[in-house]
Amino acid sequence: MKLLYFIFALIFGVNLYSQETIKIEEVTNNIVMGPFAGDRNLAFGVKNILEEVVQDRDYYLDDNAPKSIKVELLYFDVKKNSAQFAVYGRKVDITQIAAGARLIIDGEVVKEVNAKASSKSISTSTLIIDDGGKFSQAAVSSALKKVCEQLIDKLKL
Repeated sequence: MKLLYFIFALIFGVNLYSQETIKIEEVTNNIVMGPFAGDRNLAFGVKNILEEVVQDRDYYLDDNAPKSIKVELLYFDVKKNSAQFAVYGRKVDITQIAAGARLIIDGEVVKEVNAKASSKSISTSTLIIDDGGKFSQAAVSSALKKVCEQLIDKLKL
C-alpha cells in the first residue's frame, strides 16, 4: 500500500511541476520592398528573439512539441524626419516593423494575430553631418524585440 502511495505521489508531483513545451517554426520574410526584402538573416534574428521571449514566459523549446508558433514578417520601413536651423540639426528616425503569427496546436491553426512596433532614434547636432542613410542596428533590434513581445502577448502564451 505504501508503494502505491509513493507511485501516486511521484506521478502527481511530476505532472504538477512539468512545463509546457513549444516549437518555434521557421520565420518567413514576406517583406517585398526595401533593404530587408527576403533577407534570411533578419528572419533568423527574429527566430532567436522569439525563442528568448518564449523562454522568458517559462516554456521549454522542443522540436517535437504539439504546440508551435509560425511567424511571418510583413513590413519594415524607416521614416526619417530632419530639421536644420543654421548650424543646429535635429534628426528623427522611426523604425517600423509589422509581423503576423499563427498558434498551431496538433497541426491546426488555432489563432492568428498581427502586431506592429516602432522604435525612435533622435539625434541632435551643431554641425551638418550626413550618415549616408544607414539603419541604426539598435533601433532595428529594439523594434524587433517589441514586435515579438506583442505577438506572444496577443497569442496569450
